Amino acid sequence: MKLFLRSIITHLYSSAILKKNRKNGLRVLMYHSIKKEDSPDDIWSLDLHSFSEHLSYFCGNENINLYSCTDLISKRPKDGIMITFDDGYRNNFEIAAPILFKFKIPFSIFVITDFIRQARKNYINESMLKELGSHPLVSIGSHSQSHARLTKCNRKELANEISGSKSYLEDLLGKEIDMFSYPHGDFNTVVRSEVLKSGYKLGFTSHYDINQPNQDKLTLNRNEIWNTDD
Repeated sequence: MKLFLRSIITHLYSSAILKKNRKNGLRVLMYHSIKKEDSPDDIWSLDLHSFSEHLSYFCGNENINLYSCTDLISKRPKDGIMITFDDGYRNNFEIAAPILFKFKIPFSIFVITDFIRQARKNYINESMLKELGSHPLVSIGSHSQSHARLTKCNRKELANEISGSKSYLEDLLGKEIDMFSYPHGDFNTVVRSEVLKSGYKLGFTSHYDINQPNQDKLTLNRNEIWNTDD
């Protein structure tokens, strides 16, 4: 198993002797691309073998609670793990989803709506997203319209990126979209306010930390999984 992930698990789920001293909290893992083979030059991708090893470890450890991100809307899990994907790569549908379904693990995908509209190569298309969105283990969120740096956008651009992407996904999937992932992890009070105004209930950053029960639901922390942690 990648040492980076092992350090996360050790920190969260140590032995009984150390358990009372560990820092409790909810850890949201952020993946991007999952490929069949290792791609050493692509830090955003993880090979299927390593990813499967992660999932097997999660499911085989009775101390680990796995949650859907949407669980945060109605309750406050104090401890455990959530799995998310940013950008909406095609291999999330073709490679990652089948193994997640096999393990019966809930997960969330945050998609860039312009990439879907334009049928960008290597990204999920509308048909794939509809299929994923209908599965009970999958929750869909917005990762903005064009993956812009939101703190650099004017008010109109900001509304398009945040509210416009939400409307597109709701029209496509026929359901409310409650979750937003900040592109590049980039946000400020203005951006957060726009996310709130647009009707999102959860906002995910790329700030590395666990989430305590009192964590702001629109600035949730996540732990990014890199392909550089041997």
